[in-house]
Amino acid sequence: MELLPAPRAYEVRAIAPADRDALARFYAGLSPESRHARFHGAGPLATATCRYFCGPDHATREGFVAETVGIDGRREVIGHLCLEPGEPGAVELAVAVADSWQRRGVGRALLAAAIAWAEARGAACLTASMLSGNAAVLNLVRFAGRPVSLSAAEGGVVEARIALRDALPHAA
Repeated sequence: MELLPAPRAYEVRAIAPADRDALARFYAGLSPESRHARFHGAGPLATATCRYFCGPDHATREGFVAETVGIDGRREVIGHLCLEPGEPGAVELAVAVADSWQRRGVGRALLAAAIAWAEARGAACLTASMLSGNAAVLNLVRFAGRPVSLSAAEGGVVEARIALRDALPHAA
């Protein structure tokens, strides 16, 4: 008898306008430390910001959510990754994962979706700005399965560049 792999406890999909309230609950539920790591000091998300995150054009801007689905069918966002146009050939990413779901593969699954999306659009690299002490995101990008360069910390912020093509773009 062949054993099938256990189903993942969450799904990753493109974000949609209907996700606005769930995304607002997700960000409100993050610890102050996780919210600070994601936004570098910003407080709670404004409704307009959630609306913006939930309305990418899916051509030049994208967003992904990881969500659980309860036995009652209720969905809960446990991770969010957004992609924005950056410098020519680059797409900037930002990611957050619910505190109780960190170090369980959610960030890696979101990053894999981001890499596939960016490669399909011909991007040369993904970039991410993070606090230099954010070990979780530093490890996430280091283990992306792609060449990564990190800039020197400036003002407590490091920029990572994940190459999606053969040549690694220069760090800014």
